[in-house]
Amino acid sequence: MFVKVGKIKSPGKYISDCIKNKMSLNNIKLSPYLVSALYPKSLLGESNDSAAQVITTVPEKKIEEAIKSAPEKTTPATAGLKFLGNNQKKVSIIVNYNDTVHLPDAQLDFLTTLLTACKLSLNDVAIINMNNYKEASYDIILTNFESKIVLLFGLTAQQFGFPFETPQYQVQQFVGKTILHAPALHNLENDKTAKGKLWNSLKRIFEI
Repeated sequence: MFVKVGKIKSPGKYISDCIKNKMSLNNIKLSPYLVSALYPKSLLGESNDSAAQVITTVPEKKIEEAIKSAPEKTTPATAGLKFLGNNQKKVSIIVNYNDTVHLPDAQLDFLTTLLTACKLSLNDVAIINMNNYKEASYDIILTNFESKIVLLFGLTAQQFGFPFETPQYQVQQFVGKTILHAPALHNLENDKTAKGKLWNSLKRIFEI
């Protein structure tokens, strides 16, 4: 049932009183006076069914100024973020080194060798040092990098932030992403057995 209202001194108080009295907002019928009072800078017109319509007008000059002052859309989403690589195939490689921006040269050489064996290059991946993202949650990182494959070196799944844990070298699917965690690169490069286990998992992930 609609409630008709006449001239009301305080439109805001009227709406507030209606809510306090548990009146559904869908049943409050606003007169043209109320609409004009609530939207003093708008033009009031009527549609064919006599329902009040509010038409806000903005000068063309203001629109042009807003368009000129609006910031340009930045692509890709990783712009301004610290990482190494071009992320063309959305492969996120997560490491954690405190004494360097990305990772030490020796570990970068070892990782590059692994990527080459997987028929990949630095152009295909994003190497992300978690030391640069201490306050960022895992889902924010994966969203920004649009990650499809996540390789964790030196962090477990839970340490990265995933709501689960898996054994090392186990290939895990989660919300459309392929996840693997392994020892840190500096521990892997001289461990033949560990490298063999990692290689078997990488062959499954990259179908080689």
